[in-house]
Amino acid sequence: MTSLHHLHATAAAWSLADALAALETRARAAIAGAVDGDRGLDEIGIPSQVFGRRHGLGVHTDPVADLAIGAWAPRRPDPHAAALGDILRTLDPLAGLLPGAPGMDPVTRIRRAIPAMSPHAAERTAEALGRLDQSARRTLGIKAARTPLSGPRPPACPDCRQRRLEVTTAGPETDRAVVCAACNSIWPRAVVLGAVAQVTR
Repeated sequence: MTSLHHLHATAAAWSLADALAALETRARAAIAGAVDGDRGLDEIGIPSQVFGRRHGLGVHTDPVADLAIGAWAPRRPDPHAAALGDILRTLDPLAGLLPGAPGMDPVTRIRRAIPAMSPHAAERTAEALGRLDQSARRTLGIKAARTPLSGPRPPACPDCRQRRLEVTTAGPETDRAVVCAACNSIWPRAVVLGAVAQVTR
């Protein structure tokens, strides 16, 4: 049975995947922008031994160890490569406990396991993924993957009655949700009250 914790966990997984793809893009840009032979003496490895990193993060090519090797601006590490490596090192052991095909990236493995989780496990998963997503977005300097519901009179939250509903923007539309920024209530985007469904299209 899908609970609000499952919805939060799924939304957090898609948001984290989106943030990781952005970190990867910026890390690759750092490699391209670095001057050959002047990238410093240090290296940062993005672990790939667990899942092989053969599939992409979202629509991007997946990171492998050589992405981060040399991904240093002269005399200092690229923060995006460092953050990407740190987050993947955290995700790998969590994802390793879950079923999944060889080569599947850890966020996808976790996301696909969410529907079968107990509500408590889904709640803990949402919290863990949410913290990692916030860390990635702080490094990127970007906001959460949500947008406020707009309109001449935004609809009120059915639970707290405040007009602070937001729709998630990461992942496919079928997995997006409407979240109250005030009380953290959440609903599938497709089944929200008629007024909300109209403004999220």
